[in-house]
Amino acid sequence: MRSLHIIKRLTIAFVLVLAPLTSTVAQESAVVVEGERFELGVEPVAGETYVWHIFTDTRLATEALPPNVVFVNGNNGPVVTVEWNQKGLFYYTVAAFGVSGCINMKVGMIRVDEIKQTPAISIRVNKNPICPGETVTFRATATRPGTNPIYQWYKNDITVGDNESYYTENAIQNRDGVRCTMTNTTLKNGPVTVESNEITMQVETIIASFSIRDNVGNVPGRVQFKNNSVGAKFYYWNFGNGSTSYDVDPVVDYSYDGTYRIKLIAINPINCIDTISYPYTLLFKGLFIPNAFAPTVTNGLGGQFKPAGVNLKRYRIEIYDNWGHLLWESTKLDDNGRPVESWDGTYNGELMPQGTYMWKASAEFVDGSVWQGSDPGNGNKQLFGTVTILR
Repeated sequence: MRSLHIIKRLTIAFVLVLAPLTSTVAQESAVVVEGERFELGVEPVAGETYVWHIFTDTRLATEALPPNVVFVNGNNGPVVTVEWNQKGLFYYTVAAFGVSGCINMKVGMIRVDEIKQTPAISIRVNKNPICPGETVTFRATATRPGTNPIYQWYKNDITVGDNESYYTENAIQNRDGVRCTMTNTTLKNGPVTVESNEITMQVETIIASFSIRDNVGNVPGRVQFKNNSVGAKFYYWNFGNGSTSYDVDPVVDYSYDGTYRIKLIAINPINCIDTISYPYTLLFKGLFIPNAFAPTVTNGLGGQFKPAGVNLKRYRIEIYDNWGHLLWESTKLDDNGRPVESWDGTYNGELMPQGTYMWKASAEFVDGSVWQGSDPGNGNKQLFGTVTILR
């Protein structure tokens, strides 16, 4: 219960002569209704005794008597409990008697309202739906709570929080239910507990995720980012090469080998954010085998059969005639993993005749991956093929 201190330590002794009151002081922040018990109190001083009286008029001539007003535990002492059983304005006095015979008196007023409604409570939350891990505050609004009501909060029927009219939480899960009870302990017929509405919380799950597919359309350095995010509506990409995008599944062309930090920020409709990033190492790699060349010298330029590749760790190419004789082979690579040597179409110094010859190749790239072969145009990669000498 709430006490209002109306007498402080006495330093001057005097006798109060009662006279008509022109103004009175109401109990601070008191909400008193019929049938409610309410405390009146003063700061006690050692050795003093106290006597309380309650009146129905400003002249303090007519004293309020039971059953309209009842001193539950008597009218002596620095704190008394009063049961107010009648609506209206009441005036009270408290006289303090000191050990030296000095008397001090204080007068106050209290308003008792008619019972118009029973206790009730409702709750609200500052935000719903929310993002994962977001802090929210639930607040209770009570009707006729009495003095010092008792609040009890529940999350999924488990007691949480403190005895406060609010409850703050940062670990709400989707579908959590929050409610509150309020107990008015000051009613004549005993405590009354009422229950609030229940708020079911909605937590918007969001997960940022993506996968990478490189060499899109057989174009070295062309990378497609596949968006696998859950619960998102807006996206922001940073590709680590100075370029960004708001597309769902962007395609990016890289120009150089390197390791790039790819970052995706996923945002849902209520601005929940999830971020993911990881490095992507790009290696331009490939091996191309020509299918024809013309070794005949034209305008001083001689044609050569030369495989083209990059970032090869090891490599071998062999040329055979139709009878299975090895005509030429090479394994030499430069510092960038590119084939160095070419075949001029001769064998033992003699130019081979026009026609079709067989080649066989194998290779491994610097990242440890193995060359799967050349595509002759049917989608099936092969480690062998033909090359035609033209005249």
